[in-house]
Amino acid sequence: MQKQKQLPASIHTIEKYFEALTACDTLIMQSLRTADFVMDWVHADAFEDKPLTHAETNQFWPTWFQGFPEIDFEITRTIAAETVVVVQWTFIGTHTGPLGGPVFDPPLAPTGKTIRLRGVSVYDLQDELLQRETMYIDLATLWVELGVAV
Repeated sequence: MQKQKQLPASIHTIEKYFEALTACDTLIMQSLRTADFVMDWVHADAFEDKPLTHAETNQFWPTWFQGFPEIDFEITRTIAAETVVVVQWTFIGTHTGPLGGPVFDPPLAPTGKTIRLRGVSVYDLQDELLQRETMYIDLATLWVELGVAV
């Protein structure tokens, strides 16, 4: 009989985080992050753009949820260790609200378009809380699907 491997605790934190993310519950999301959490949103110049601080991340998600109040995430692959989890995902949402900073500057008015966006997030954890997220997204697809002029 094979002994079944126990999942690392980090995977449970990520499950809770994605449940909160899909529910647009910023309070639970914040409770799962360390005080020094940063979000490295690799979307423009990966070498020049600084990661968002915890406070800036707390502004990012409510702004995103205002633009996309009904969303879904499909997790297509997860690789987990004790202190690092990699999640490949697909985001689906309809842009029915304004998207301002720190997501878009200048703000983008609602387009009514439903988008499907692929990405990968690498989470670093400390004491079963998220300390850093490095998010790689297909920004070109996001811009095209929303009709953003480059």
